[in-house]
Amino acid sequence: MSNDGPGAPSLQSDGSRTIELDGVSCRVIDSGQGEPVLLLHGIGGSADEWSKVIPQLSTRFRVLAPDAPGHGLSQKPDGPAHTYDLAYYTRLILGLLDALGIERIPVVGMSAGGAIALNLATAMPDRVASLILVSSAGLGTEVAWSYRLGSIVPPLVRFGLRLSTVQSTRSFGRALCFNPEHVPDGWAERRVEAWRAPGAIDAFLTTARATIGWGGQRHNFLHCLRQIRHRTLILWGRNDPILPVAHATRASRLIRGSTIHIYDQCGHMPIWEYPTDVSARVADFLTAPVNAAKS
Repeated sequence: MSNDGPGAPSLQSDGSRTIELDGVSCRVIDSGQGEPVLLLHGIGGSADEWSKVIPQLSTRFRVLAPDAPGHGLSQKPDGPAHTYDLAYYTRLILGLLDALGIERIPVVGMSAGGAIALNLATAMPDRVASLILVSSAGLGTEVAWSYRLGSIVPPLVRFGLRLSTVQSTRSFGRALCFNPEHVPDGWAERRVEAWRAPGAIDAFLTTARATIGWGGQRHNFLHCLRQIRHRTLILWGRNDPILPVAHATRASRLIRGSTIHIYDQCGHMPIWEYPTDVSARVADFLTAPVNAAKS
């Protein structure tokens, strides 16, 4: 399919709700009807990362897209109970499914959300119906040096985030894309507003230290990819500046029966640069007969 234009449909009315998970108030976009599918965003982001995809997927599915604790419009608590590490996020996602009465669900993980999806699939496989990894973390240690700064020099990152503006944030978003014009309208404004919420920067830095270090990503699922028995779809940008495309091709060889698609002229955000194609591939994958999905 051809590349989507910058004006691809964006989320207008998100149908969001607030759900309390383990004492933390979390915003969850709950849109559409049908079989549920769970969308997990990346570090420092929010459910708004999916703004070009949700309107399309919600015509066929019930889309659930939470703001992780410490992110977006969700509560940003501090204290020793809120570790903001992989186990913490995984536990609260399981709590979300329990609160909604969902036993098993397809999980779509974008960037750091992919590491949560992988943790769910390997530690709690009965809760995951199928697995979709989009520019996913957790498939190797390599990650852009710019993403390691939060754990290497947190005071510098804290200073930069406190001074962030809509213009500087939009520049960051543009750098994630092959075509910088694909940053969603209003994304930078919403992200700056989220950074200004009390506790947001502290939560981000705690998450960064827990997930990325000097040596790169702290969580690497390569050793257990052969154990994954879920139907798996992998989507990636060939020009990803954050996580190398080699992670995708290697994972596709290790996960039995997985399907892979690499987008040409695409950076870290296929969900921004090819939202119509991503939505169609995800929907077709989720509705295809099992044998067809693995072909």
